Amino acid sequence: MTDNNAEFGLPPQKQLEIQKLWLAKIDEMFKAYRKYKPKQYLINYFLNTNFDFEIYDLYAYNLTLDAIQYFQAGITQANKDFNVDYFRCLRKIFMMIPEHTKIVFQREFVNEWQYYPTDYAPYFEFTIEKFEETLVKLLDYIDKNYDRVDKGAIDEFRFGLLMSPATVLLKLFARVIRNPSMIGITLYLCRSVDQLFYDRPLKMYHNELETEKVEPLLAVVFRRLVCNCRCEETSDWEWDNLGKLAIELCKGEKPLFNSWLLLEVVINEIYSPNRIPTKSVEMLTELAADILAPENQTPMILKFATSVMTKPEEKLLLTPTIIDMLLKLMSEYNQKSVNIVNNCKGILKGLSVRMREQNVEFDEETREFILELLTSMPWWVEYTICTWFDALNVEKRRIPEVVFNIIETNEKFRVIKSDLPIAEEDVPVAYLRSIMQLGLFDAESALELLHTETRLNFERFDLEKVMENILEQCYLKEMGMSQVDNVQIVVMKILEVFDNSSIEDHEEITRWLACSLSLTGSIPTEDVPKWTHDIKKSIVIPQLVEPEEERISWPEPAPVSKQQLDAEIRKLRAEQRQKREENTRLAVARLERIYDEHRAHWVASGEVIEAWGCPTITHNIPIIGVKTKKRG
Repeated sequence: MTDNNAEFGLPPQKQLEIQKLWLAKIDEMFKAYRKYKPKQYLINYFLNTNFDFEIYDLYAYNLTLDAIQYFQAGITQANKDFNVDYFRCLRKIFMMIPEHTKIVFQREFVNEWQYYPTDYAPYFEFTIEKFEETLVKLLDYIDKNYDRVDKGAIDEFRFGLLMSPATVLLKLFARVIRNPSMIGITLYLCRSVDQLFYDRPLKMYHNELETEKVEPLLAVVFRRLVCNCRCEETSDWEWDNLGKLAIELCKGEKPLFNSWLLLEVVINEIYSPNRIPTKSVEMLTELAADILAPENQTPMILKFATSVMTKPEEKLLLTPTIIDMLLKLMSEYNQKSVNIVNNCKGILKGLSVRMREQNVEFDEETREFILELLTSMPWWVEYTICTWFDALNVEKRRIPEVVFNIIETNEKFRVIKSDLPIAEEDVPVAYLRSIMQLGLFDAESALELLHTETRLNFERFDLEKVMENILEQCYLKEMGMSQVDNVQIVVMKILEVFDNSSIEDHEEITRWLACSLSLTGSIPTEDVPKWTHDIKKSIVIPQLVEPEEERISWPEPAPVSKQQLDAEIRKLRAEQRQKREENTRLAVARLERIYDEHRAHWVASGEVIEAWGCPTITHNIPIIGVKTKKRG
């Protein structure tokens, strides 16, 4: 009799008959488990016999469904040895079935695991034979062979990840931050068990330091990894690698973790009282700034709270609380960490842009609350935040009295009264100091003021010397004044407005002042522990203000005239912002043109250029969505 199975894509008939007999015994083994009367000889037959055939697709599919169907009975036998054996049987089935059936196995197992209200993964770890030992050996192998991991090891890892996702992933990520070359294979391994990722909410065991909630696997693992790194001495390089890993998990057309969900976790970790070491706060704030940066093109899935009384809820950023937190962080780490202050600036600016995109405005109570907070900050911080946040609906920003009295169109501003009188002869220098304070914090805001006409000249002053003295007093000494790019832009504009010398002279002065900044001092080295065991419970960011029991109801919506006024204010803000951006673009373009001219001159003269300008403090470079550059 001719065997025509090959024509229909089937294994030879003889092999199918062997598989049928084999499946009959496996089916008998499963049914014995279901009756809670497992038969050891059938278990031994399956576990100890080497089968040299690839299971026919239909048989593999049915076998997979049976294995999951009897799972509960398989791991709840009175004799614990039978429970251990059932996991061994599951592993062998997973290793035997073809790839497309492995996907079915993974899907069905995750559904079965998530069916129960309790996460039994810790029980799985305890029951699976040599789970910890096997995982360590497997990770050792992947660590050493990250660029050539064989299929057997990949499948072993996939099975372990299914059995205990949080533990396995946490141990893998701990290896990655010590060996970032593993990032590529890590992403591949995660995508091979995609049923656990892509922001799927999972019911998982939470320890005593965590808030019990249903959330994506990567949210849990990232939080635990940060906690673990704080509990042991972790190098700055390893903290940086953790940030890189988090970004990589959020990249791609279909990222394993949505960057906006990561932002929720990161913001909560920044808010927590666990801020040792300082490097951990630097990494987290940089990560938040990168996510909020314009380069992140991931569609926004979060909403913004507009009231100080808004309670926490899923996919909602409690913006008032976050702003309050960031302002406090800037005060806490001023003169301690340039990076944290700059990162907080980046987060605030990113929030303002994203809120503007959603046309979000704070209610009156929240607006007054935040403006009151800002009055306790340096004036240049208050001015910049009011400039960035359309949501605050600030019609007139506050400026120092000396600036207010000098500019000709001061009706657009409010005055901050000076505590001490300023002598007439000192007014030009005091004005310039205020402008440079603002410019060192945010060049764009300073350019706006510099484009406002003044009744002022510096004929009696050595303008270069005045700016040098101000930089020496402010750079790295006042809050948020650490970015050399801002220095160059603002100095060039000041010279353009108040100095009549040539453009070449302006460029030379700007370059000299920027290079001299390295001599003005630096932020003190942190003097705090690198790790701590005093870890507090992770908390969800709360609302800023608790509502009173019998609170007066909110007023009725504003009349049309008020809406029209708000619309006019928004239009004015948009025009002002467009003008600021254009001023900044022109100022930067001018600097670049001058630099290019000098480079061309030096190349033509045959001189060797060892460096242009001087080293600067590294800025945040947003990288989510950037495809042409890799994070260093």
